Amino acid sequence: MGGFQRRRRGPLPFRHVMLLSLFIFSLLTIQGLWLVNRSIEPTLITYAETQTKRLATAIITQAVNDKVGEGFNTDKLITIQTDNDGSVSTMDFNTEVVNAIATSTTSHVETYLHMAEKGKAKELGVYGDPKFNLTKNLDTEGILFAVPLGQVTKNALLGNLGPNIPVTFTTIGDVKTKVNHQIEQYGINNALVRIFVEVEVTLQVIIPFETKQTTVKTNIPIATTLVQGKVPSYYNGGGNGAAPAIPILKEDEKKK
Repeated sequence: MGGFQRRRRGPLPFRHVMLLSLFIFSLLTIQGLWLVNRSIEPTLITYAETQTKRLATAIITQAVNDKVGEGFNTDKLITIQTDNDGSVSTMDFNTEVVNAIATSTTSHVETYLHMAEKGKAKELGVYGDPKFNLTKNLDTEGILFAVPLGQVTKNALLGNLGPNIPVTFTTIGDVKTKVNHQIEQYGINNALVRIFVEVEVTLQVIIPFETKQTTVKTNIPIATTLVQGKVPSYYNGGGNGAAPAIPILKEDEKKK
């Protein structure tokens, strides 16, 4: 009886087995990395945003303080008018001086932020601050600081040993500055005027495969001025006259 016999296939060649195993391993690895990235990415970008805002605030503060150190003409910032009795009648700000301070501060802050974008934090006076994990030997690559993966995930086993995630930022739009003031009562009929420079800037935080915009807004004090008003007279001409007589009771009157 004639018939067809099924030909038995031998095992796959070793080369085919290796290629198939490598393909499956690569596929599983890519899928695993994708899942890990999706779970870690929100935490990582939030952490990077927080650290970038802290660092940008320190850089802005340093820029304003350095500019103040060069000499702001704050003596002419406030104009005070008095009446015939020497009492303060009006207090106003010198618009010309205010605009000059805002313009020079804006230029200085922009210069500092652009230096930070290039990774040159060392030249800004914030390099080595223990609050920031600033990178070393990476300024030529424009990397501002690196975040250990274990620190982001709060993994006690990895700690600071995990792979470092590079973080950079870039400035979006113009730096906005304005001069604000705060008036506090000080003593009797006196006022303590505190002058601040408010700086606001929008940054683009950049990590591998993800970016996020964030706004940094901070107030830096630049001057404090005491405005003295006229102290009112109390109790018999402010103490210039004779003290009021207080009758003293005799012993017989005390017993009554």
